[in-house]
Amino acid sequence: MTTTPKTPTASGISRLLAKAGFEKSESSATRIRGYRRSSEGFIVAQPTAVGEVEVRYTRGFLPQSEADRIRPGMLADYAEAITGAGYSVETRDNLLIVTAKEG
Repeated sequence: MTTTPKTPTASGISRLLAKAGFEKSESSATRIRGYRRSSEGFIVAQPTAVGEVEVRYTRGFLPQSEADRIRPGMLADYAEAITGAGYSVETRDNLLIVTAKEG
């Protein structure tokens, strides 16, 4: 019996990570027009490539060196939760690319 692969969506992957207990990054306006600050956590985006979703870790107010130390572990934890839900994950340039699992 073959199953149809689940095509990931940004909202679906975001809900999956939040349900797994990960903190979602929240964006808020600043006093500087057009400038926003983000809190520490994950960001999910739907790029132009059909059937792909990007997952990033953002540092929020952490120093860059601390974020660089934490990022690989956070991405690995995100990937574990996502693959456990039946998706394929590829790590590329400090982000995850989520696609439908083949077969």
